[in-house]
Amino acid sequence: MLIARDLAPDLIIYNAVVYTLHRELPRCSAVACKDGRIVAIGDDAAVLALAGQATRRIDANGRAVIPGIHDAHNHMLEMGLKLQRIGLDDCTSIAGMVERVRAAAAVTPPGRWIIGEGWNESLFQEGRLPNRHDLDAATTAHPVLLKRFFNMDVVNSRALELAGITASTPEPAGGKIEREADGTPSGILRAAAKELCRRLIPRPTQDACVEALDMAGRAYLAYGITSILDPGLQPWEIQAYLAARRAGRLPVRVNLLISWHGFRESETRSELDARARALGGLSGLGDEWLRIGGLKMAIDGGTTSHTAWMFQPFVGEDRVYDYNRLDPADLREFFTLGHTLGWDIGIHAIGDRAHHEAARAFADVLAAHPAEHRHNLIHGYFATDESLQHMARYGLAVVIQPTFIYYEGDDLFRDVGPDLAARYKPMRTYLDRGIRVIATSDVPSTVHFNPFIGLYSLVTRKTWKGTLIAPDQAVSREEALFAYTVAGSWLTREEHLKGPLAPGFLADMVVLDRDYFTCPVEEIKEIQVEMTILGGRVVYAREGMIGER
Repeated sequence: MLIARDLAPDLIIYNAVVYTLHRELPRCSAVACKDGRIVAIGDDAAVLALAGQATRRIDANGRAVIPGIHDAHNHMLEMGLKLQRIGLDDCTSIAGMVERVRAAAAVTPPGRWIIGEGWNESLFQEGRLPNRHDLDAATTAHPVLLKRFFNMDVVNSRALELAGITASTPEPAGGKIEREADGTPSGILRAAAKELCRRLIPRPTQDACVEALDMAGRAYLAYGITSILDPGLQPWEIQAYLAARRAGRLPVRVNLLISWHGFRESETRSELDARARALGGLSGLGDEWLRIGGLKMAIDGGTTSHTAWMFQPFVGEDRVYDYNRLDPADLREFFTLGHTLGWDIGIHAIGDRAHHEAARAFADVLAAHPAEHRHNLIHGYFATDESLQHMARYGLAVVIQPTFIYYEGDDLFRDVGPDLAARYKPMRTYLDRGIRVIATSDVPSTVHFNPFIGLYSLVTRKTWKGTLIAPDQAVSREEALFAYTVAGSWLTREEHLKGPLAPGFLADMVVLDRDYFTCPVEEIKEIQVEMTILGGRVVYAREGMIGER
């Protein structure tokens, strides 16, 4: 007696140009999937011969297929919540931003917070930062908080009043309350000062978080993103992910980095150390849909907000200000604790000094406590020669965000000058030194999660204005795609499971409207996704673009 299930593939995609990123067969024309995994790759005839009566066959009509995008630094929960708030990424004036607040106030009960996200003063026609007076013109009946794309908020007078922020309020450690000539708060809150108002905003309900995760995940599928890593989560946020998973509302695969020292200004040293010890080293725990990735730390802020930890002052400033989110003297203690407990650690380090000191501290800890790890420096703006040596010797990876080149690159000259701008996100140097590079978006701290903008930036080193940023750091199309797909699986301890399109790996792939490898380079940023396949199932398709039989 034999009891067996149908062993034929569930899905075959054929008549394609498949870029597998698999060494044994880098390019083929067909892929067969079964039970969420790839079971065969090869030519059309050989793969189609495996089909059974129930096999779904998709004719790609000669289109290019690439592995699913692994966006391994993507604040998906925050992104989903942002999609439910006032979007400000495309605002080109303070007046336009105020009008959006006014429209929201017209439909929001008085006293309830109005939240917006994504503004960038570099785009404003007024050529200045917004302030409380601008927002007061829209409403004083509601507290208003508008988040810059990174590390700065502007609030109205009502929000300042609720937070008790006055001319006599002292500067919080690691933050700054911008003031008018008479000392009155202007409404701009930098770095740690953001928490003075943010802590008053009610925490979203779990149902709202699940809705946000579903909304963001479905948006990602339309851009070929099949996996993400959400960094810096508190227990309540992890619970929201679990609730979404149980409800079947987690559209993409997720890794979670637990919030640790420096990432959330509201968390105390004792509770963070207790969190790491109580959980033990859970890096890698989970399944192919939801997994623990490690701990997320942060030292400093960012360049455009002038809150990064630098060796030299920002252009136009007379000294290096202290906006650090932890005491750098504690780095070795924190790294030692997390590392010896078995955690993988990722640390936000943007300024050249932040990057330098983090790499040096990691090197000291790893020299004293040799062990397998997946530690990484996040952002990697300006690497020093010494930090590069430490990273190469001790296997430290770098997690970069090439969309920052495209959307913010022109501001570098204003903020750090041409010499440092020429060292910005040096991917070519990292690779040449043997350092793993993982390319990601970091939304909502950048304008968009579109990976093809990032791929374009890595290959051309151009901003949206066409400015070249460190052009000698450009990489090949294959190196860029590898960084956006396969490289992230090492970071999350899934290199046995996801990344290349090869037998045994998860059947996550993307059909494109043009060939990424052969289209004119300027078209890379214009690439559209025709179809996204996740676990061997079509989860997104542009209507009428792919044939079946």
